[in-house]
Amino acid sequence: MSEGTDSGSPIAMKHWITDWQRDERLPHYTRANAGETLPEPASPLGWTLVWGRGLQGWRHSFVEFGIYRGDEVTGPRPPFVGVFGGYFYLNLSHLRLFGIRMGQTADQIDAAFVGQRSDTPVYVAHPDDQDAELTAKAGATLQRMLGQSGYPEADSDHERLRRIRHERPDLTQLSDAELVKRARSLLDDVETTFYRHVESSLPASVGPAILAPLCGSVDRPGAMLDLIGGLGDVDSAGPAAGLWTLSRQVAASPDLMALFDQGPAAVEQALEGAAGDVKAFRDSFQEFLAESGDRGPNEWDIHALSWEAAPIQALALVDRIRNSSDGDSPAARHQRLADHRQATAAEIRAALPEDAQPMFDAGMHAAGVWIPARERTKANCVTVINEIRMAVRELGRRGVEAGRFSKPEDVMMLLETELDDYVADPDRFSSDIAQRLAEYAQVAELEPPFFIADDSRTEIDSWPRRSEERAEPAIEGDVLKGDGGSHGTYTGRVRVVSDPASCEALEPGEVLVAPITDAAWTPLFLVAGAAVVDVGALNSHAVVVCRELGIPAVISVEGGTQRLRDGMVITVDGTKGTVTVDSVPAALAI
Repeated sequence: MSEGTDSGSPIAMKHWITDWQRDERLPHYTRANAGETLPEPASPLGWTLVWGRGLQGWRHSFVEFGIYRGDEVTGPRPPFVGVFGGYFYLNLSHLRLFGIRMGQTADQIDAAFVGQRSDTPVYVAHPDDQDAELTAKAGATLQRMLGQSGYPEADSDHERLRRIRHERPDLTQLSDAELVKRARSLLDDVETTFYRHVESSLPASVGPAILAPLCGSVDRPGAMLDLIGGLGDVDSAGPAAGLWTLSRQVAASPDLMALFDQGPAAVEQALEGAAGDVKAFRDSFQEFLAESGDRGPNEWDIHALSWEAAPIQALALVDRIRNSSDGDSPAARHQRLADHRQATAAEIRAALPEDAQPMFDAGMHAAGVWIPARERTKANCVTVINEIRMAVRELGRRGVEAGRFSKPEDVMMLLETELDDYVADPDRFSSDIAQRLAEYAQVAELEPPFFIADDSRTEIDSWPRRSEERAEPAIEGDVLKGDGGSHGTYTGRVRVVSDPASCEALEPGEVLVAPITDAAWTPLFLVAGAAVVDVGALNSHAVVVCRELGIPAVISVEGGTQRLRDGMVITVDGTKGTVTVDSVPAALAI
C-alpha cells in the first residue's frame, strides 16, 4: 500500500489490499454482470468476511450441480471470480467453461454475457474443458430442477432469515466481542444463501433461452420479453410495492404532503416526536424498514448504506413517488402485465406447430418458477448481509464516538483477520484505517477495465480516472445500441441519475439513465417512463423488476450515462435494444 495518499494525487499503488492474482487455468475476467453486483470497490471487511465465506457456497453449488469436480476448485480463493483494484470481477474463462460443460459454446456464452465487443479476450481451448461425465451430471441436475414446481429450500431460508431479523437483539447492549460473534454466527447463512443463489441462477436462464427461438420462429421475437414479465411474487419488486403504499399515505394527507415539500431531511427530522398523520406515517415507515430496510444501493457490500442504515434514502424515494397517479400502482401494473402475458402466451402457443408446444410449455414453466426463485435467493443474500452490516456498524458507531474515525462504515476498512485484535485494542488500528480510507477513496475514482486478460491490466496505477473518461455527448439522430431488457417503446426526456440517493431531480415520465441498477433503484421505475442502463443482462435483478412494472428498458448501453445528457429527448426501444436521440437542447448542441 502507499504512504499517506490523498484522492487528488496520482495513484501510487499497483494493487489494493484485497486484490487477488489471476488464475492460471482460468485467466480471463470481466466486469460484465459483476458491475451490477458490486459497482464500487469492495470494502476490505465486506470482501474478506462476507464474500470470503459466500464464495465457498458458490464452490459447493458448482461442484454439486456438476460443473466442476471438487479437486478443480479447492482453496479459499475459488476461481469463479476475482478482485482487482478492489473491484469485483466475474471470471470469463469460468463462464465459458460453465457453458461448455452445459453443452454450449464459448461464443454463445460471450454473446450472452459480454455482447459483441471487439476487445473480448480470445477463447483458447483447454483439453479439460470438455468433460462428458460432468456434462451428463449437470444436465441431469438441470432436468430435475426444471421439473420442480417451486424452490421450497429458498422459501425456508426466507422464513428463517426473517425470524433472525425480527428477533435481532438490541445491538447497543452487546459488547464489542459479542457484536463480532454475532456477525460471524451468520456466516453459515451467508454460505447457504450464496449457494442457493448460484443454484437457482442456471434454471432461471432456461425459460428465456427456450422461449426466444420459439417466438422468433413465429415472427414474434419481441414477445419473449412479454412472456417473462408479469410473473408476480418477485421479491425484488417488493420494496417498490412497500414504498408505493407509503407514498399513497403521504398523498392522502395534506400535512404529510406539505412536510414532504420541505424535502426528505425535514421529513426525517419531523418523524421524531411526531403526532397525527406524521406519527401514523412514522409507524408505517418503521414497519417498512423492518421488512425492507435491508435493501439499498450496492447492497452486496456491508460497507454500503442500506435503507435501515440511512432511512433518508427511502424517504427520498417516497418523495419521488408521491405525485404519481393511483393507476400506476404496482398491483395495477402487475394485473395488466399478467393479463397481457397470458394472452401473448396463448397466441404464441397457438401459432406454433403441435410438436413444438410441449417445449413452449416447458419454457413458460421454467420462467414462472425460476425467475422469481432467483429473486428470492438474492433477497435472502441481502437479508443476511444486512444483519452482519448492522452488527458491524454498531461496532463502527462506537469507534466514531471514541474519535477513531468519522463514520460507522469506516470500520469496514478492517480485514476479517483483524477483527479480534481490533476488539482487544481498537486504537492500534486508527492509522491503518485512516490510510485505507484514503486509498479506498482513490480506487473508487478509477475506471476498472471491462476485461482483464493479462497481469499488466491488474496494476491500477495505469487505470484511468472516471473524471478523465468523459465522452462527447450524443447528437440528434445517434442510435446507441444495447440489449433489450423489457418490452416496449417510449419517448421521453433524459434524466441521468448517478445514485438513487440523489434522485430528487427525476420527474414523472422522464427516462431514467443510470450507470447501474439494483433493488435500491427499482422504486424509481414507478416514476420513470423507461430505463437506460450502462450495464446489465436479461436476468439482472432490476431488469426483472422493469418487466414486472411494465416499463421499457435497454441495458448494456456502453457509455450511456456519458453520452446521454439531461434534457435530451430519446426513444427507448426495449424490444430492439436501441436508444435513439430525437432532439438535443440548444445548450448541448453548441
